[in-house]
Amino acid sequence: MQKASVAYMQTQITTTNQGELLLMLYAGAINFLVRALEEIEKKNYAEKGMLISKAMDIIAELDGSLNMEKGGELSKNLHQLYMFCNSHLLKASIKMNAKFVDD
Repeated sequence: MQKASVAYMQTQITTTNQGELLLMLYAGAINFLVRALEEIEKKNYAEKGMLISKAMDIIAELDGSLNMEKGGELSKNLHQLYMFCNSHLLKASIKMNAKFVDD
């Protein structure tokens, strides 16, 4: 079953346009963060850390995909937003504080 699910996801990613892929990445990051909030509440440090790391990886990938030349002011603003998000998520992970995830 695991192989079928991975194959489905790979097919979905390779046949999706850029806008839909962007939405999938945002949805994935949000999903990881919702789950991280649950783990913070349970004081499950290891799982919380893994989930926040996965969200941060997605955010770093989004940041790395920005085209600063063509994107102009929008790319600069998104870069600042992504840096803010990753900074707060790092604080959330270290301090076990859900407020930083909510921010």
